[in-house]
Amino acid sequence: MDNFVVGENFELMAFLRSLHVSFRGIWVSGARASGRSHLLRACCGAATQSGRQAIYIDCAIPESDWSAEVQRAMDVSSASNALVALDNLGRLNTQKQHEEALMSIYQTLHAVDGEMLVSHDQSALGVEFELPDLNSRMRGFAHFSLAPLKDQGKAEVLTRRARAKGYDLPDAVVEYWLRRGPRDLSTLVRDLERLDQATLTHQRLLTVPLLKQVLGY
Repeated sequence: MDNFVVGENFELMAFLRSLHVSFRGIWVSGARASGRSHLLRACCGAATQSGRQAIYIDCAIPESDWSAEVQRAMDVSSASNALVALDNLGRLNTQKQHEEALMSIYQTLHAVDGEMLVSHDQSALGVEFELPDLNSRMRGFAHFSLAPLKDQGKAEVLTRRARAKGYDLPDAVVEYWLRRGPRDLSTLVRDLERLDQATLTHQRLLTVPLLKQVLGY
C-alpha cells in the first residue's frame, strides 16, 4: 500500500484503510494502467499482514484455471473477515457457471462479515450480468473510479521505482521524459526498465542524452 501513488484518490484510499465490522463490497473502476491491479494486490498483502485470510484472483486467467481459482477463493472466503480480490472482472467469460461462482463467493463472504474487492474497467451500473441477483449485489457495492495520475504522480512512480533499483532519477531527466515521451504509465514503466538496463550496459548515469539514445526522443 505504501508503494501506491495516491494522486487524487484520497477518498478511495481512506475507505480501503478503514475498519469494517460487517460485510462490505468495493467496486473499483479505472482505465488500463490506472493502478487497479497494484491496488488489489496491495490490499491482499495488507490484509495478510494483519492476520486475515486473503486471496487475489486475476479474472483474465485461462479458462482451464478458473475452477481451481474459484475453489481457492471459496476456501479463503469461509474464514472470518476474509478478503477476496477479483481483478479484471471484465475479462471473465460471462457464462452462467462463472456468475454462479461469483455469487457463491459473495454469499460466503457475506456470512462471515468478509470483504469483496472487485476491479473492472467500468462501473457496475454499466455491466449487465445474466443473474439478476448478481446485478443487484454488485451494484450495491461502494463504487470508486480511479483518477488517472497527473504528471507529478507519474514522476513519483518513476522516481520510486528507480530508487528501489538503487539509483536516483534526476529531475531534469524526468521533466524532459514526461514532456517528450508517451504519457501512458505502463509505457513509462516499461521504458524505465530499458533505461535501467542501459545504465548497467554502458556503466553510465541516467542522463537526458542517454534517454534520447535509448528511447529515441
